Amino acid sequence: MSGGSALSQAFWIDFDEARQHVETLVELAHDEPDERPTCVVLVGQSGMGKTSILREAQRRIAHDFPEPLSIDDARYQPMLRTVIPSGSTALKINLTLLWKQGWPITGKTHRIADLKVVELLRRQHTRLIGIDNVHAILTASGRARRDTLDAFRFLMSEGNVPMVVAGLDVAADIFTEDVELAYRSIILRLKPWPQGAPTQRLIRVLGQGMGLIEPDRLAEPEVAGFLWEQSLGVTGNFKRLLHWGQKVAYRHGRARVEFADIREAAVLLPNYAAR
Repeated sequence: MSGGSALSQAFWIDFDEARQHVETLVELAHDEPDERPTCVVLVGQSGMGKTSILREAQRRIAHDFPEPLSIDDARYQPMLRTVIPSGSTALKINLTLLWKQGWPITGKTHRIADLKVVELLRRQHTRLIGIDNVHAILTASGRARRDTLDAFRFLMSEGNVPMVVAGLDVAADIFTEDVELAYRSIILRLKPWPQGAPTQRLIRVLGQGMGLIEPDRLAEPEVAGFLWEQSLGVTGNFKRLLHWGQKVAYRHGRARVEFADIREAAVLLPNYAAR
């Protein structure tokens, strides 16, 4: 198994911390929506696993809500998951969601995009909307930010569907500043891994998932401490260091990753600790 394929297969780390957040989203999708659907704000540093949680939730929800016998006009997706282009407006949000549902985008679509989106959400009984990297559209200018938040309000209320937005910590701050959305939201935070036993547990699981030889050696205190210092406890940084450590080992003609390979890999990657 090559380093690249092993890394791509290890994207979901089934720990209690992540599983609880997935369960929250899946439970929300099973609830019958009321007049004020919930918005979940999933935040944390880049690389902490937000996208992985959305993917796993989408997989679980698709399993729980199989496609009906007939769906007209659009692609059935019980959970819509997408990234909205940065600098977005309500129109771009609605067009993106229509595109994800397989609706043909024509020159006239923009005139009815908002109404068509909520019509399809209701017709298909969409259970959850997931928008990733939401900080990119929330950190725009004041008017654009208000437009985006208003678009979220409209989708939840008129589409009668709950929503999960994932992004950096600033997204939670912006939502809590909006009185109505703050009342309708719950915040899920992904925290960096602390040094010691939790970090060692993560390294073992990542090493096993990547097919590393004797991954327990890389979880020993000295190596694990170095990995933590270089990664600042961020899941994605651990993955990159181990992945490139494996590449360095291959470069030296070895299949087993040594501490020296991890040190050499750390030189190749950005110095996270210096940020």
